Amino acid sequence: MKDVFEIAVCDDSSFDRFVIAEMIDGYFKDKSFLYHVTEYCNEGTLIDDIEESNRYDIIFLDIYLNSLLGIEVAKKLRSGGYNGKIVFLTASDKYAVESYDVDAAGYLLKPHNYEKFCNVMDRILIGRRKNTIIVKKRSSVEYISYDNIRYIESSNTKCLIHCSDGKVHTIYTRLDLMENDIDDKRFLRCHRSFLVNLYYVRSMNENFVMDNDEIVLVRKKSIKDIRRMYLEYNSNAVLTGDLAEIAGA
Repeated sequence: MKDVFEIAVCDDSSFDRFVIAEMIDGYFKDKSFLYHVTEYCNEGTLIDDIEESNRYDIIFLDIYLNSLLGIEVAKKLRSGGYNGKIVFLTASDKYAVESYDVDAAGYLLKPHNYEKFCNVMDRILIGRRKNTIIVKKRSSVEYISYDNIRYIESSNTKCLIHCSDGKVHTIYTRLDLMENDIDDKRFLRCHRSFLVNLYYVRSMNENFVMDNDEIVLVRKKSIKDIRRMYLEYNSNAVLTGDLAEIAGA
């Protein structure tokens, strides 16, 4: 995936900004995630930038800033529509309870501890776990379970993830890469442009008919092999009970 996590660090202490930036660097490199950090020494510039672009996935926000408490800054951001993750930085736990009012993702006490930092980040990025695809949005990150994917469609330089709730998510990557990343027996590369979740297939003729009546194309020259794999999946699904739920949907 080529998605980049946009992260803001807002603290009036240059030393504390440096420490958090170093922790972010270590954590994201260890996870092999792409990221970009923007540092702010005052809350006014951060608020202005959020109002203009709302681009940050995660904001590390000091409680004691120049003219406003971090809690008040967070309230302004939330009221302005920011729905990303906010992690508070502070030398005191005085405002820990209030942090829940703005749906804070974490509360890190100074001096900063890398292990505690990683624990907070793991909770934020729990969607990175197996059987989940991360989709980067403008101001947030969304985690899509394999269970909820009907099929993935290649479209020029991007992939369209068609989900069971009717939503379609876009990722800028190649279908070949997604096929390699998804290690799940339910998914079958049935066409140059399609990777289908067999769980949601209602029937097969020349192509797959999905549970919502959408058509997913099948590669003509491989139709016999694809039909065989589809029938094998159905046989195994009947034995394990995986087919019953979709058949009755």
